[in-house]
This record gives sequence, structure tokens and C-alpha cells, in this order.
Amino acid sequence: MICLTGDIHHASLGTNEQRYINNPRDSEVRISARYLDLVENFKVKVTFYVTGKTLADEWQDFKEISASELVELGGHTYSGIPLGAFSKLAYRIRGRTPPSHSPTYGSRRNQRTDIRKMIDIAGKRTGKDIVSWRSHGYVHDSNTYSILAEMGIKMISDEISNTRLFPFRTSEGLISHPINVMPDHDHIYHAHRDREFVEKAGRNGYGADAFSSDSYTVEEWGDIVEKQVVEIEKRNGLATVLMHPICMYLADGFKTAARLLKVFSGYKTIRAKEIPAWLNGDL
Repeated sequence: MICLTGDIHHASLGTNEQRYINNPRDSEVRISARYLDLVENFKVKVTFYVTGKTLADEWQDFKEISASELVELGGHTYSGIPLGAFSKLAYRIRGRTPPSHSPTYGSRRNQRTDIRKMIDIAGKRTGKDIVSWRSHGYVHDSNTYSILAEMGIKMISDEISNTRLFPFRTSEGLISHPINVMPDHDHIYHAHRDREFVEKAGRNGYGADAFSSDSYTVEEWGDIVEKQVVEIEKRNGLATVLMHPICMYLADGFKTAARLLKVFSGYKTIRAKEIPAWLNGDL
């Protein structure tokens, strides 16, 4: 089984990738809508984790994504946990490109406020409750999951693992399905992440996850992902794949995404909210 996921951010967040959108009339949301056209062409289910401000500020562009029968919307924080101006300056003084999010989610009170705003705007725009969550940058702490559980979230996908084949239940009662296929953002050359950036990051000791700190051309990454997904399928596991629409677009104009979607279409796919039914043998 394959659970395809992607993360979508509001334009005002000003992520590193968004700075590489050449057409001033374009946006991450509009790029994501074109990515969805591919997803629908191959009839692959997908869970999009979207920031609340995307729904608040860019709903007219986003609502066609929300309307797709193949799409589940999950929470990606309301604000995107933006990095403050002082922190951005500190990164630049050290000669490093600032990340697109803060390393911390804030106090328990601030987290509750942000999570509630995310849930509320999703309900207002779509008329549905969200049950799945991935924090921007996977940022969470000892407070996050208990707050999410209290507010009705059921599924979480904040872990990167190259060993877990199956979802598991956290101590807070959430079902976690780790990204167990090499994710795109930190492992492909695209936008600001050229070879010089990656080599510098490696020398400075940051940028590694369970799949190492290595980066590849998007074509090479696509080969790796295909092999990993096929292997997980052979072992009857759940392959949770992360393909950001904007990363796939900036890397090669969706060519590798289309190739992988064709592969995925040969297997059963699932949205995050359907994982409990799959675990119960109902799918």
C-alpha cells in the first residue's frame, strides 16, 4: 500500500523554494493545482498537508484542490512556524541559508492557539474536520501530540524512518505513519539546494536524516524512491512517500513526479485518514 503525501505553504511565508518561482503571477498553490492534474490523471490518492494561512489567504486558488475526490487535506500548522527576522539574520551572519521555519513550535499555549486556528479554518473552508497532521519541518515537542489528540487529530506523520514498515500508535493515542521512503526536499538538488549548498551543509554538520545527508539529481532520487516503494510493497508494508509539489516542479517540471505516479498507479494507494481501516483489514 502507498500513502502519497505532499506539503503546501502560503505565499506570504516566503519559503526558500517560493523565491525560485520565476513567474510573478504563479504561486505554490497554483503549482500544486497543476501537480494535482497529474495525480488525477493517474488516479492516485494523496494527502496534502496545508498551512492554515493558505486556506485563509489563497482559498480561491486552493479550493479546486480541496474539491478533488482523491485529495485529503491535513493540517500543516496554521502559521507555518515562521522564522523571526533576528533568527534569519543570525543564520546569514554564520554564512548559512535560513530554513523556512522555526526550530521550535512555541509554548503549549501558543501551540494550542495555532492548532485550533488550523482546525477551524479547515472546517470553515471545507465543511469537514481534519484528522491528519504533519508539522511544517516536522517540528514538534513533548506538548504537540497531546494537544493534537485532544483536538481530534488521529493521524500524524512527523517522523522520517528507513526501518519502519508499518504505522504505530503513539502514547497519546495517535497513529503515526513515518515517511519511510527517501523524502524529496532534503535529498534532491533544486532551487537553492545546489551542490555547493549541500556540500557546505555537510561540512557544517546539518541536513542529515534517517536517509543520510546525501543529495541526488531528481532523476536519481526517483530511481531510489521507486526501488524503496517496490521493496516495501513486497513486504506488505505501508510506503509513505513525501513529494512536495513545488519541489517536483522546480526540480524538473514534474517529469520525475509523473514517472513515479505512473509506478504508484500500479499499486493500491491510500489517504492518511484511511490508514486505520487498512490496519483493520477493511481496505
